[in-house]
Amino acid sequence: MLFCEICKLLGRYLLLFTLVLLIPTAIAFYYQLFVPASSHPQPHSGGAFLGTALLSFLLALVSSWMGRKASSRIHRTDAIFAVVLIWCITTLLSALPFYLSRTLTSPIDACFEAMSGLTTTGASVMAPKAYDPTTGAEIAITFSPPTQKDVNYSYFGTITPIVDPATGAKLEGLDAISRALLFWRSFLQWLGGVGIVVLFITVLPALAMGGRFLYEAETPGPEKEGLAPRIKTTAILLLKIYVGLSLFAVLLLFWIYPEGHFFDLTCLALSTIATGGFVATNAGLASYDSHSLELALELFMLLGSISFVMHAHLLRLRLLRLKDSELLTYLSVIFCAIALTTSNLWHRPISLLDPSQGVFHFGEALRVGAFQALSAITSTGLSNSNYEVWPFPAQMLLILLTFIGGMSGSTCGGIKISRHMMAVRATLHKVESIFRPETVRTFKMGQREIPQSTVMTVLIFICLAIASTLLGTYLLMLEGIDPKTSFGLIASFINNAGLSFGGPDPSYPPNFLSSFGKMVAVLWMMLGRLEFFAILVLFVPAFWKK
Repeated sequence: MLFCEICKLLGRYLLLFTLVLLIPTAIAFYYQLFVPASSHPQPHSGGAFLGTALLSFLLALVSSWMGRKASSRIHRTDAIFAVVLIWCITTLLSALPFYLSRTLTSPIDACFEAMSGLTTTGASVMAPKAYDPTTGAEIAITFSPPTQKDVNYSYFGTITPIVDPATGAKLEGLDAISRALLFWRSFLQWLGGVGIVVLFITVLPALAMGGRFLYEAETPGPEKEGLAPRIKTTAILLLKIYVGLSLFAVLLLFWIYPEGHFFDLTCLALSTIATGGFVATNAGLASYDSHSLELALELFMLLGSISFVMHAHLLRLRLLRLKDSELLTYLSVIFCAIALTTSNLWHRPISLLDPSQGVFHFGEALRVGAFQALSAITSTGLSNSNYEVWPFPAQMLLILLTFIGGMSGSTCGGIKISRHMMAVRATLHKVESIFRPETVRTFKMGQREIPQSTVMTVLIFICLAIASTLLGTYLLMLEGIDPKTSFGLIASFINNAGLSFGGPDPSYPPNFLSSFGKMVAVLWMMLGRLEFFAILVLFVPAFWKK
C-alpha cells in the first residue's frame, strides 16, 4: 500500500473540500450578520461550519506533508482504499456542522444525516421533540404502523423547538434549524449525486490506471462509457452537464412556483436533480400543493436517473446514439411501473384504515401513482401521497422498484437497469444451453459485446444485493423491528432510495431505530452507494499484502 501517494491525494481532496465548506459558511454568516432576527429567527451555525472548515484545512496540510515524497502514480489497490477512506472522512467532516451546532446532539445521528445526504438516500433523523403539556418535560413519541396496530414503536425527537421573538410562535422541526444547515443537507446530496471523488478529480493530476479506477469506483453501474479519452476531460464534461441541469432545475421550479421561497426551491432542486429527496419544509411537498411543481420534479427525477452519457450525446446532437438499448429498456420499465401503480390504485380505497375517504379516481391514481413510481425507481424518495395506507400490492411494487434503479452512470441508486438486462440475457442463454449445448453464444447489449467476466460480476453483484438485504433485515429484526418494516427500511437504505416504510406516513423518521440500527443503516447506505465490491475487498487479507 502506497500510503504516501494516498496521503498526497487525500491532502488535495481535503483542500478542495475545505473550499466547498466555505459555501455554507458564507450562507451561515450572511443570515447571522445581514438578515434581521425578526425575519430569520432560526439559530445560526456559522461557528460550526467555520470550525469544520478549519479542521478540514488542518487535515489537508497534515496529509499533504505526509505525502510530500509521493510519486505521481497510484495502483488499483491504493485507489480502492482511497475511495473508501475519502468517503469515511467526508462523512465525518460533513456530520460535524450538525453536531457542533448542537442541532443533533448524538454523533451517530449526525453521521446518519451526513451519510444519507452524501449517498443521496434522503432518510432523515431530524424530528421535532415532544413535550408534556402539563409538566413541560420531554416525552417519547409513540406510534404504530398503519396496518399493524399490535406493534408499537417509540422514539425521542432530535430538534429542540425555538420561539420566534417577533410573533411568539413556536417553530418546530425543520423550521427550527439554521438555514445554512438546511442548505448543507441538500448540497450534500448534490455533491453525492455527482460523486465526491469524480467531482474533485477534475483538478487532480493524471493518476494512470489508479485515476481511472477512482473514476470507475465513483460512477455507479457496470459500464462506464467514456466521453473523452482523458478521465479529467470526461469528469469536467460530466460536471458541466450536472451544473447545467441543476441551474435549469432551480430556474424552472421558481418560474412554475413564484410564490415559493427561493431558498426552499433551490434546496428542493438540488436534492431532486441528485435523486436525493431532502425537502427544506416540515410538510414536504404538501407545503407547495402544486401539480405543476410535481410534474417539474418528475422531469428532473427522470433526467437525474438517465446516464449522463446520454445527456452529452443529446447536447452534441448525436440523436442516433439515443437509440440505446439500456435507455429504451429503462423508459419502457418506467411506463410499465406507472401503469401498474396506477392500476393498483384505481378504484381502490384511498386509505385502508378509513374507507370513508373514498376511492382513487383515474386522474388522482395516475397523478400520485406516476409520481411515487418515478420517485421509487429513481431512488429519489419524494412523496406526494401517504403510500403507507395504500393497497399492499402498490406498496410492494414501490419497494421492488427501488431495487430496479435507473441507468448506469446516473445519480440514482438501485441495482441499475443494465445489470437486470445482463442477468435476464444470461438466464436465457443458460436455459437455451440446456437443449442446445453446442451453440456458440456471444453476449451483447446493443452493438457492444460484453465479456463473460462482466456478466459474472453482474450476477455476483445481484447475489450480494440480495444477501445484504436479507442480512440487514435480520439485523434490524434482532432489534425488535417487525419484518415488514425491517425489509422496507433496508431496501430503502441499500438502494439509497429514502422511502420510509413502517410509520403512519412517509414523513415519519427512522428515529425509532436504536444506535446499533442506525449504524447498520449508515453502513448499508455506504454499501449501496459504493456498490459492495470497493468495501468488501478491504476484508480480504490478500488485499493488504504487498
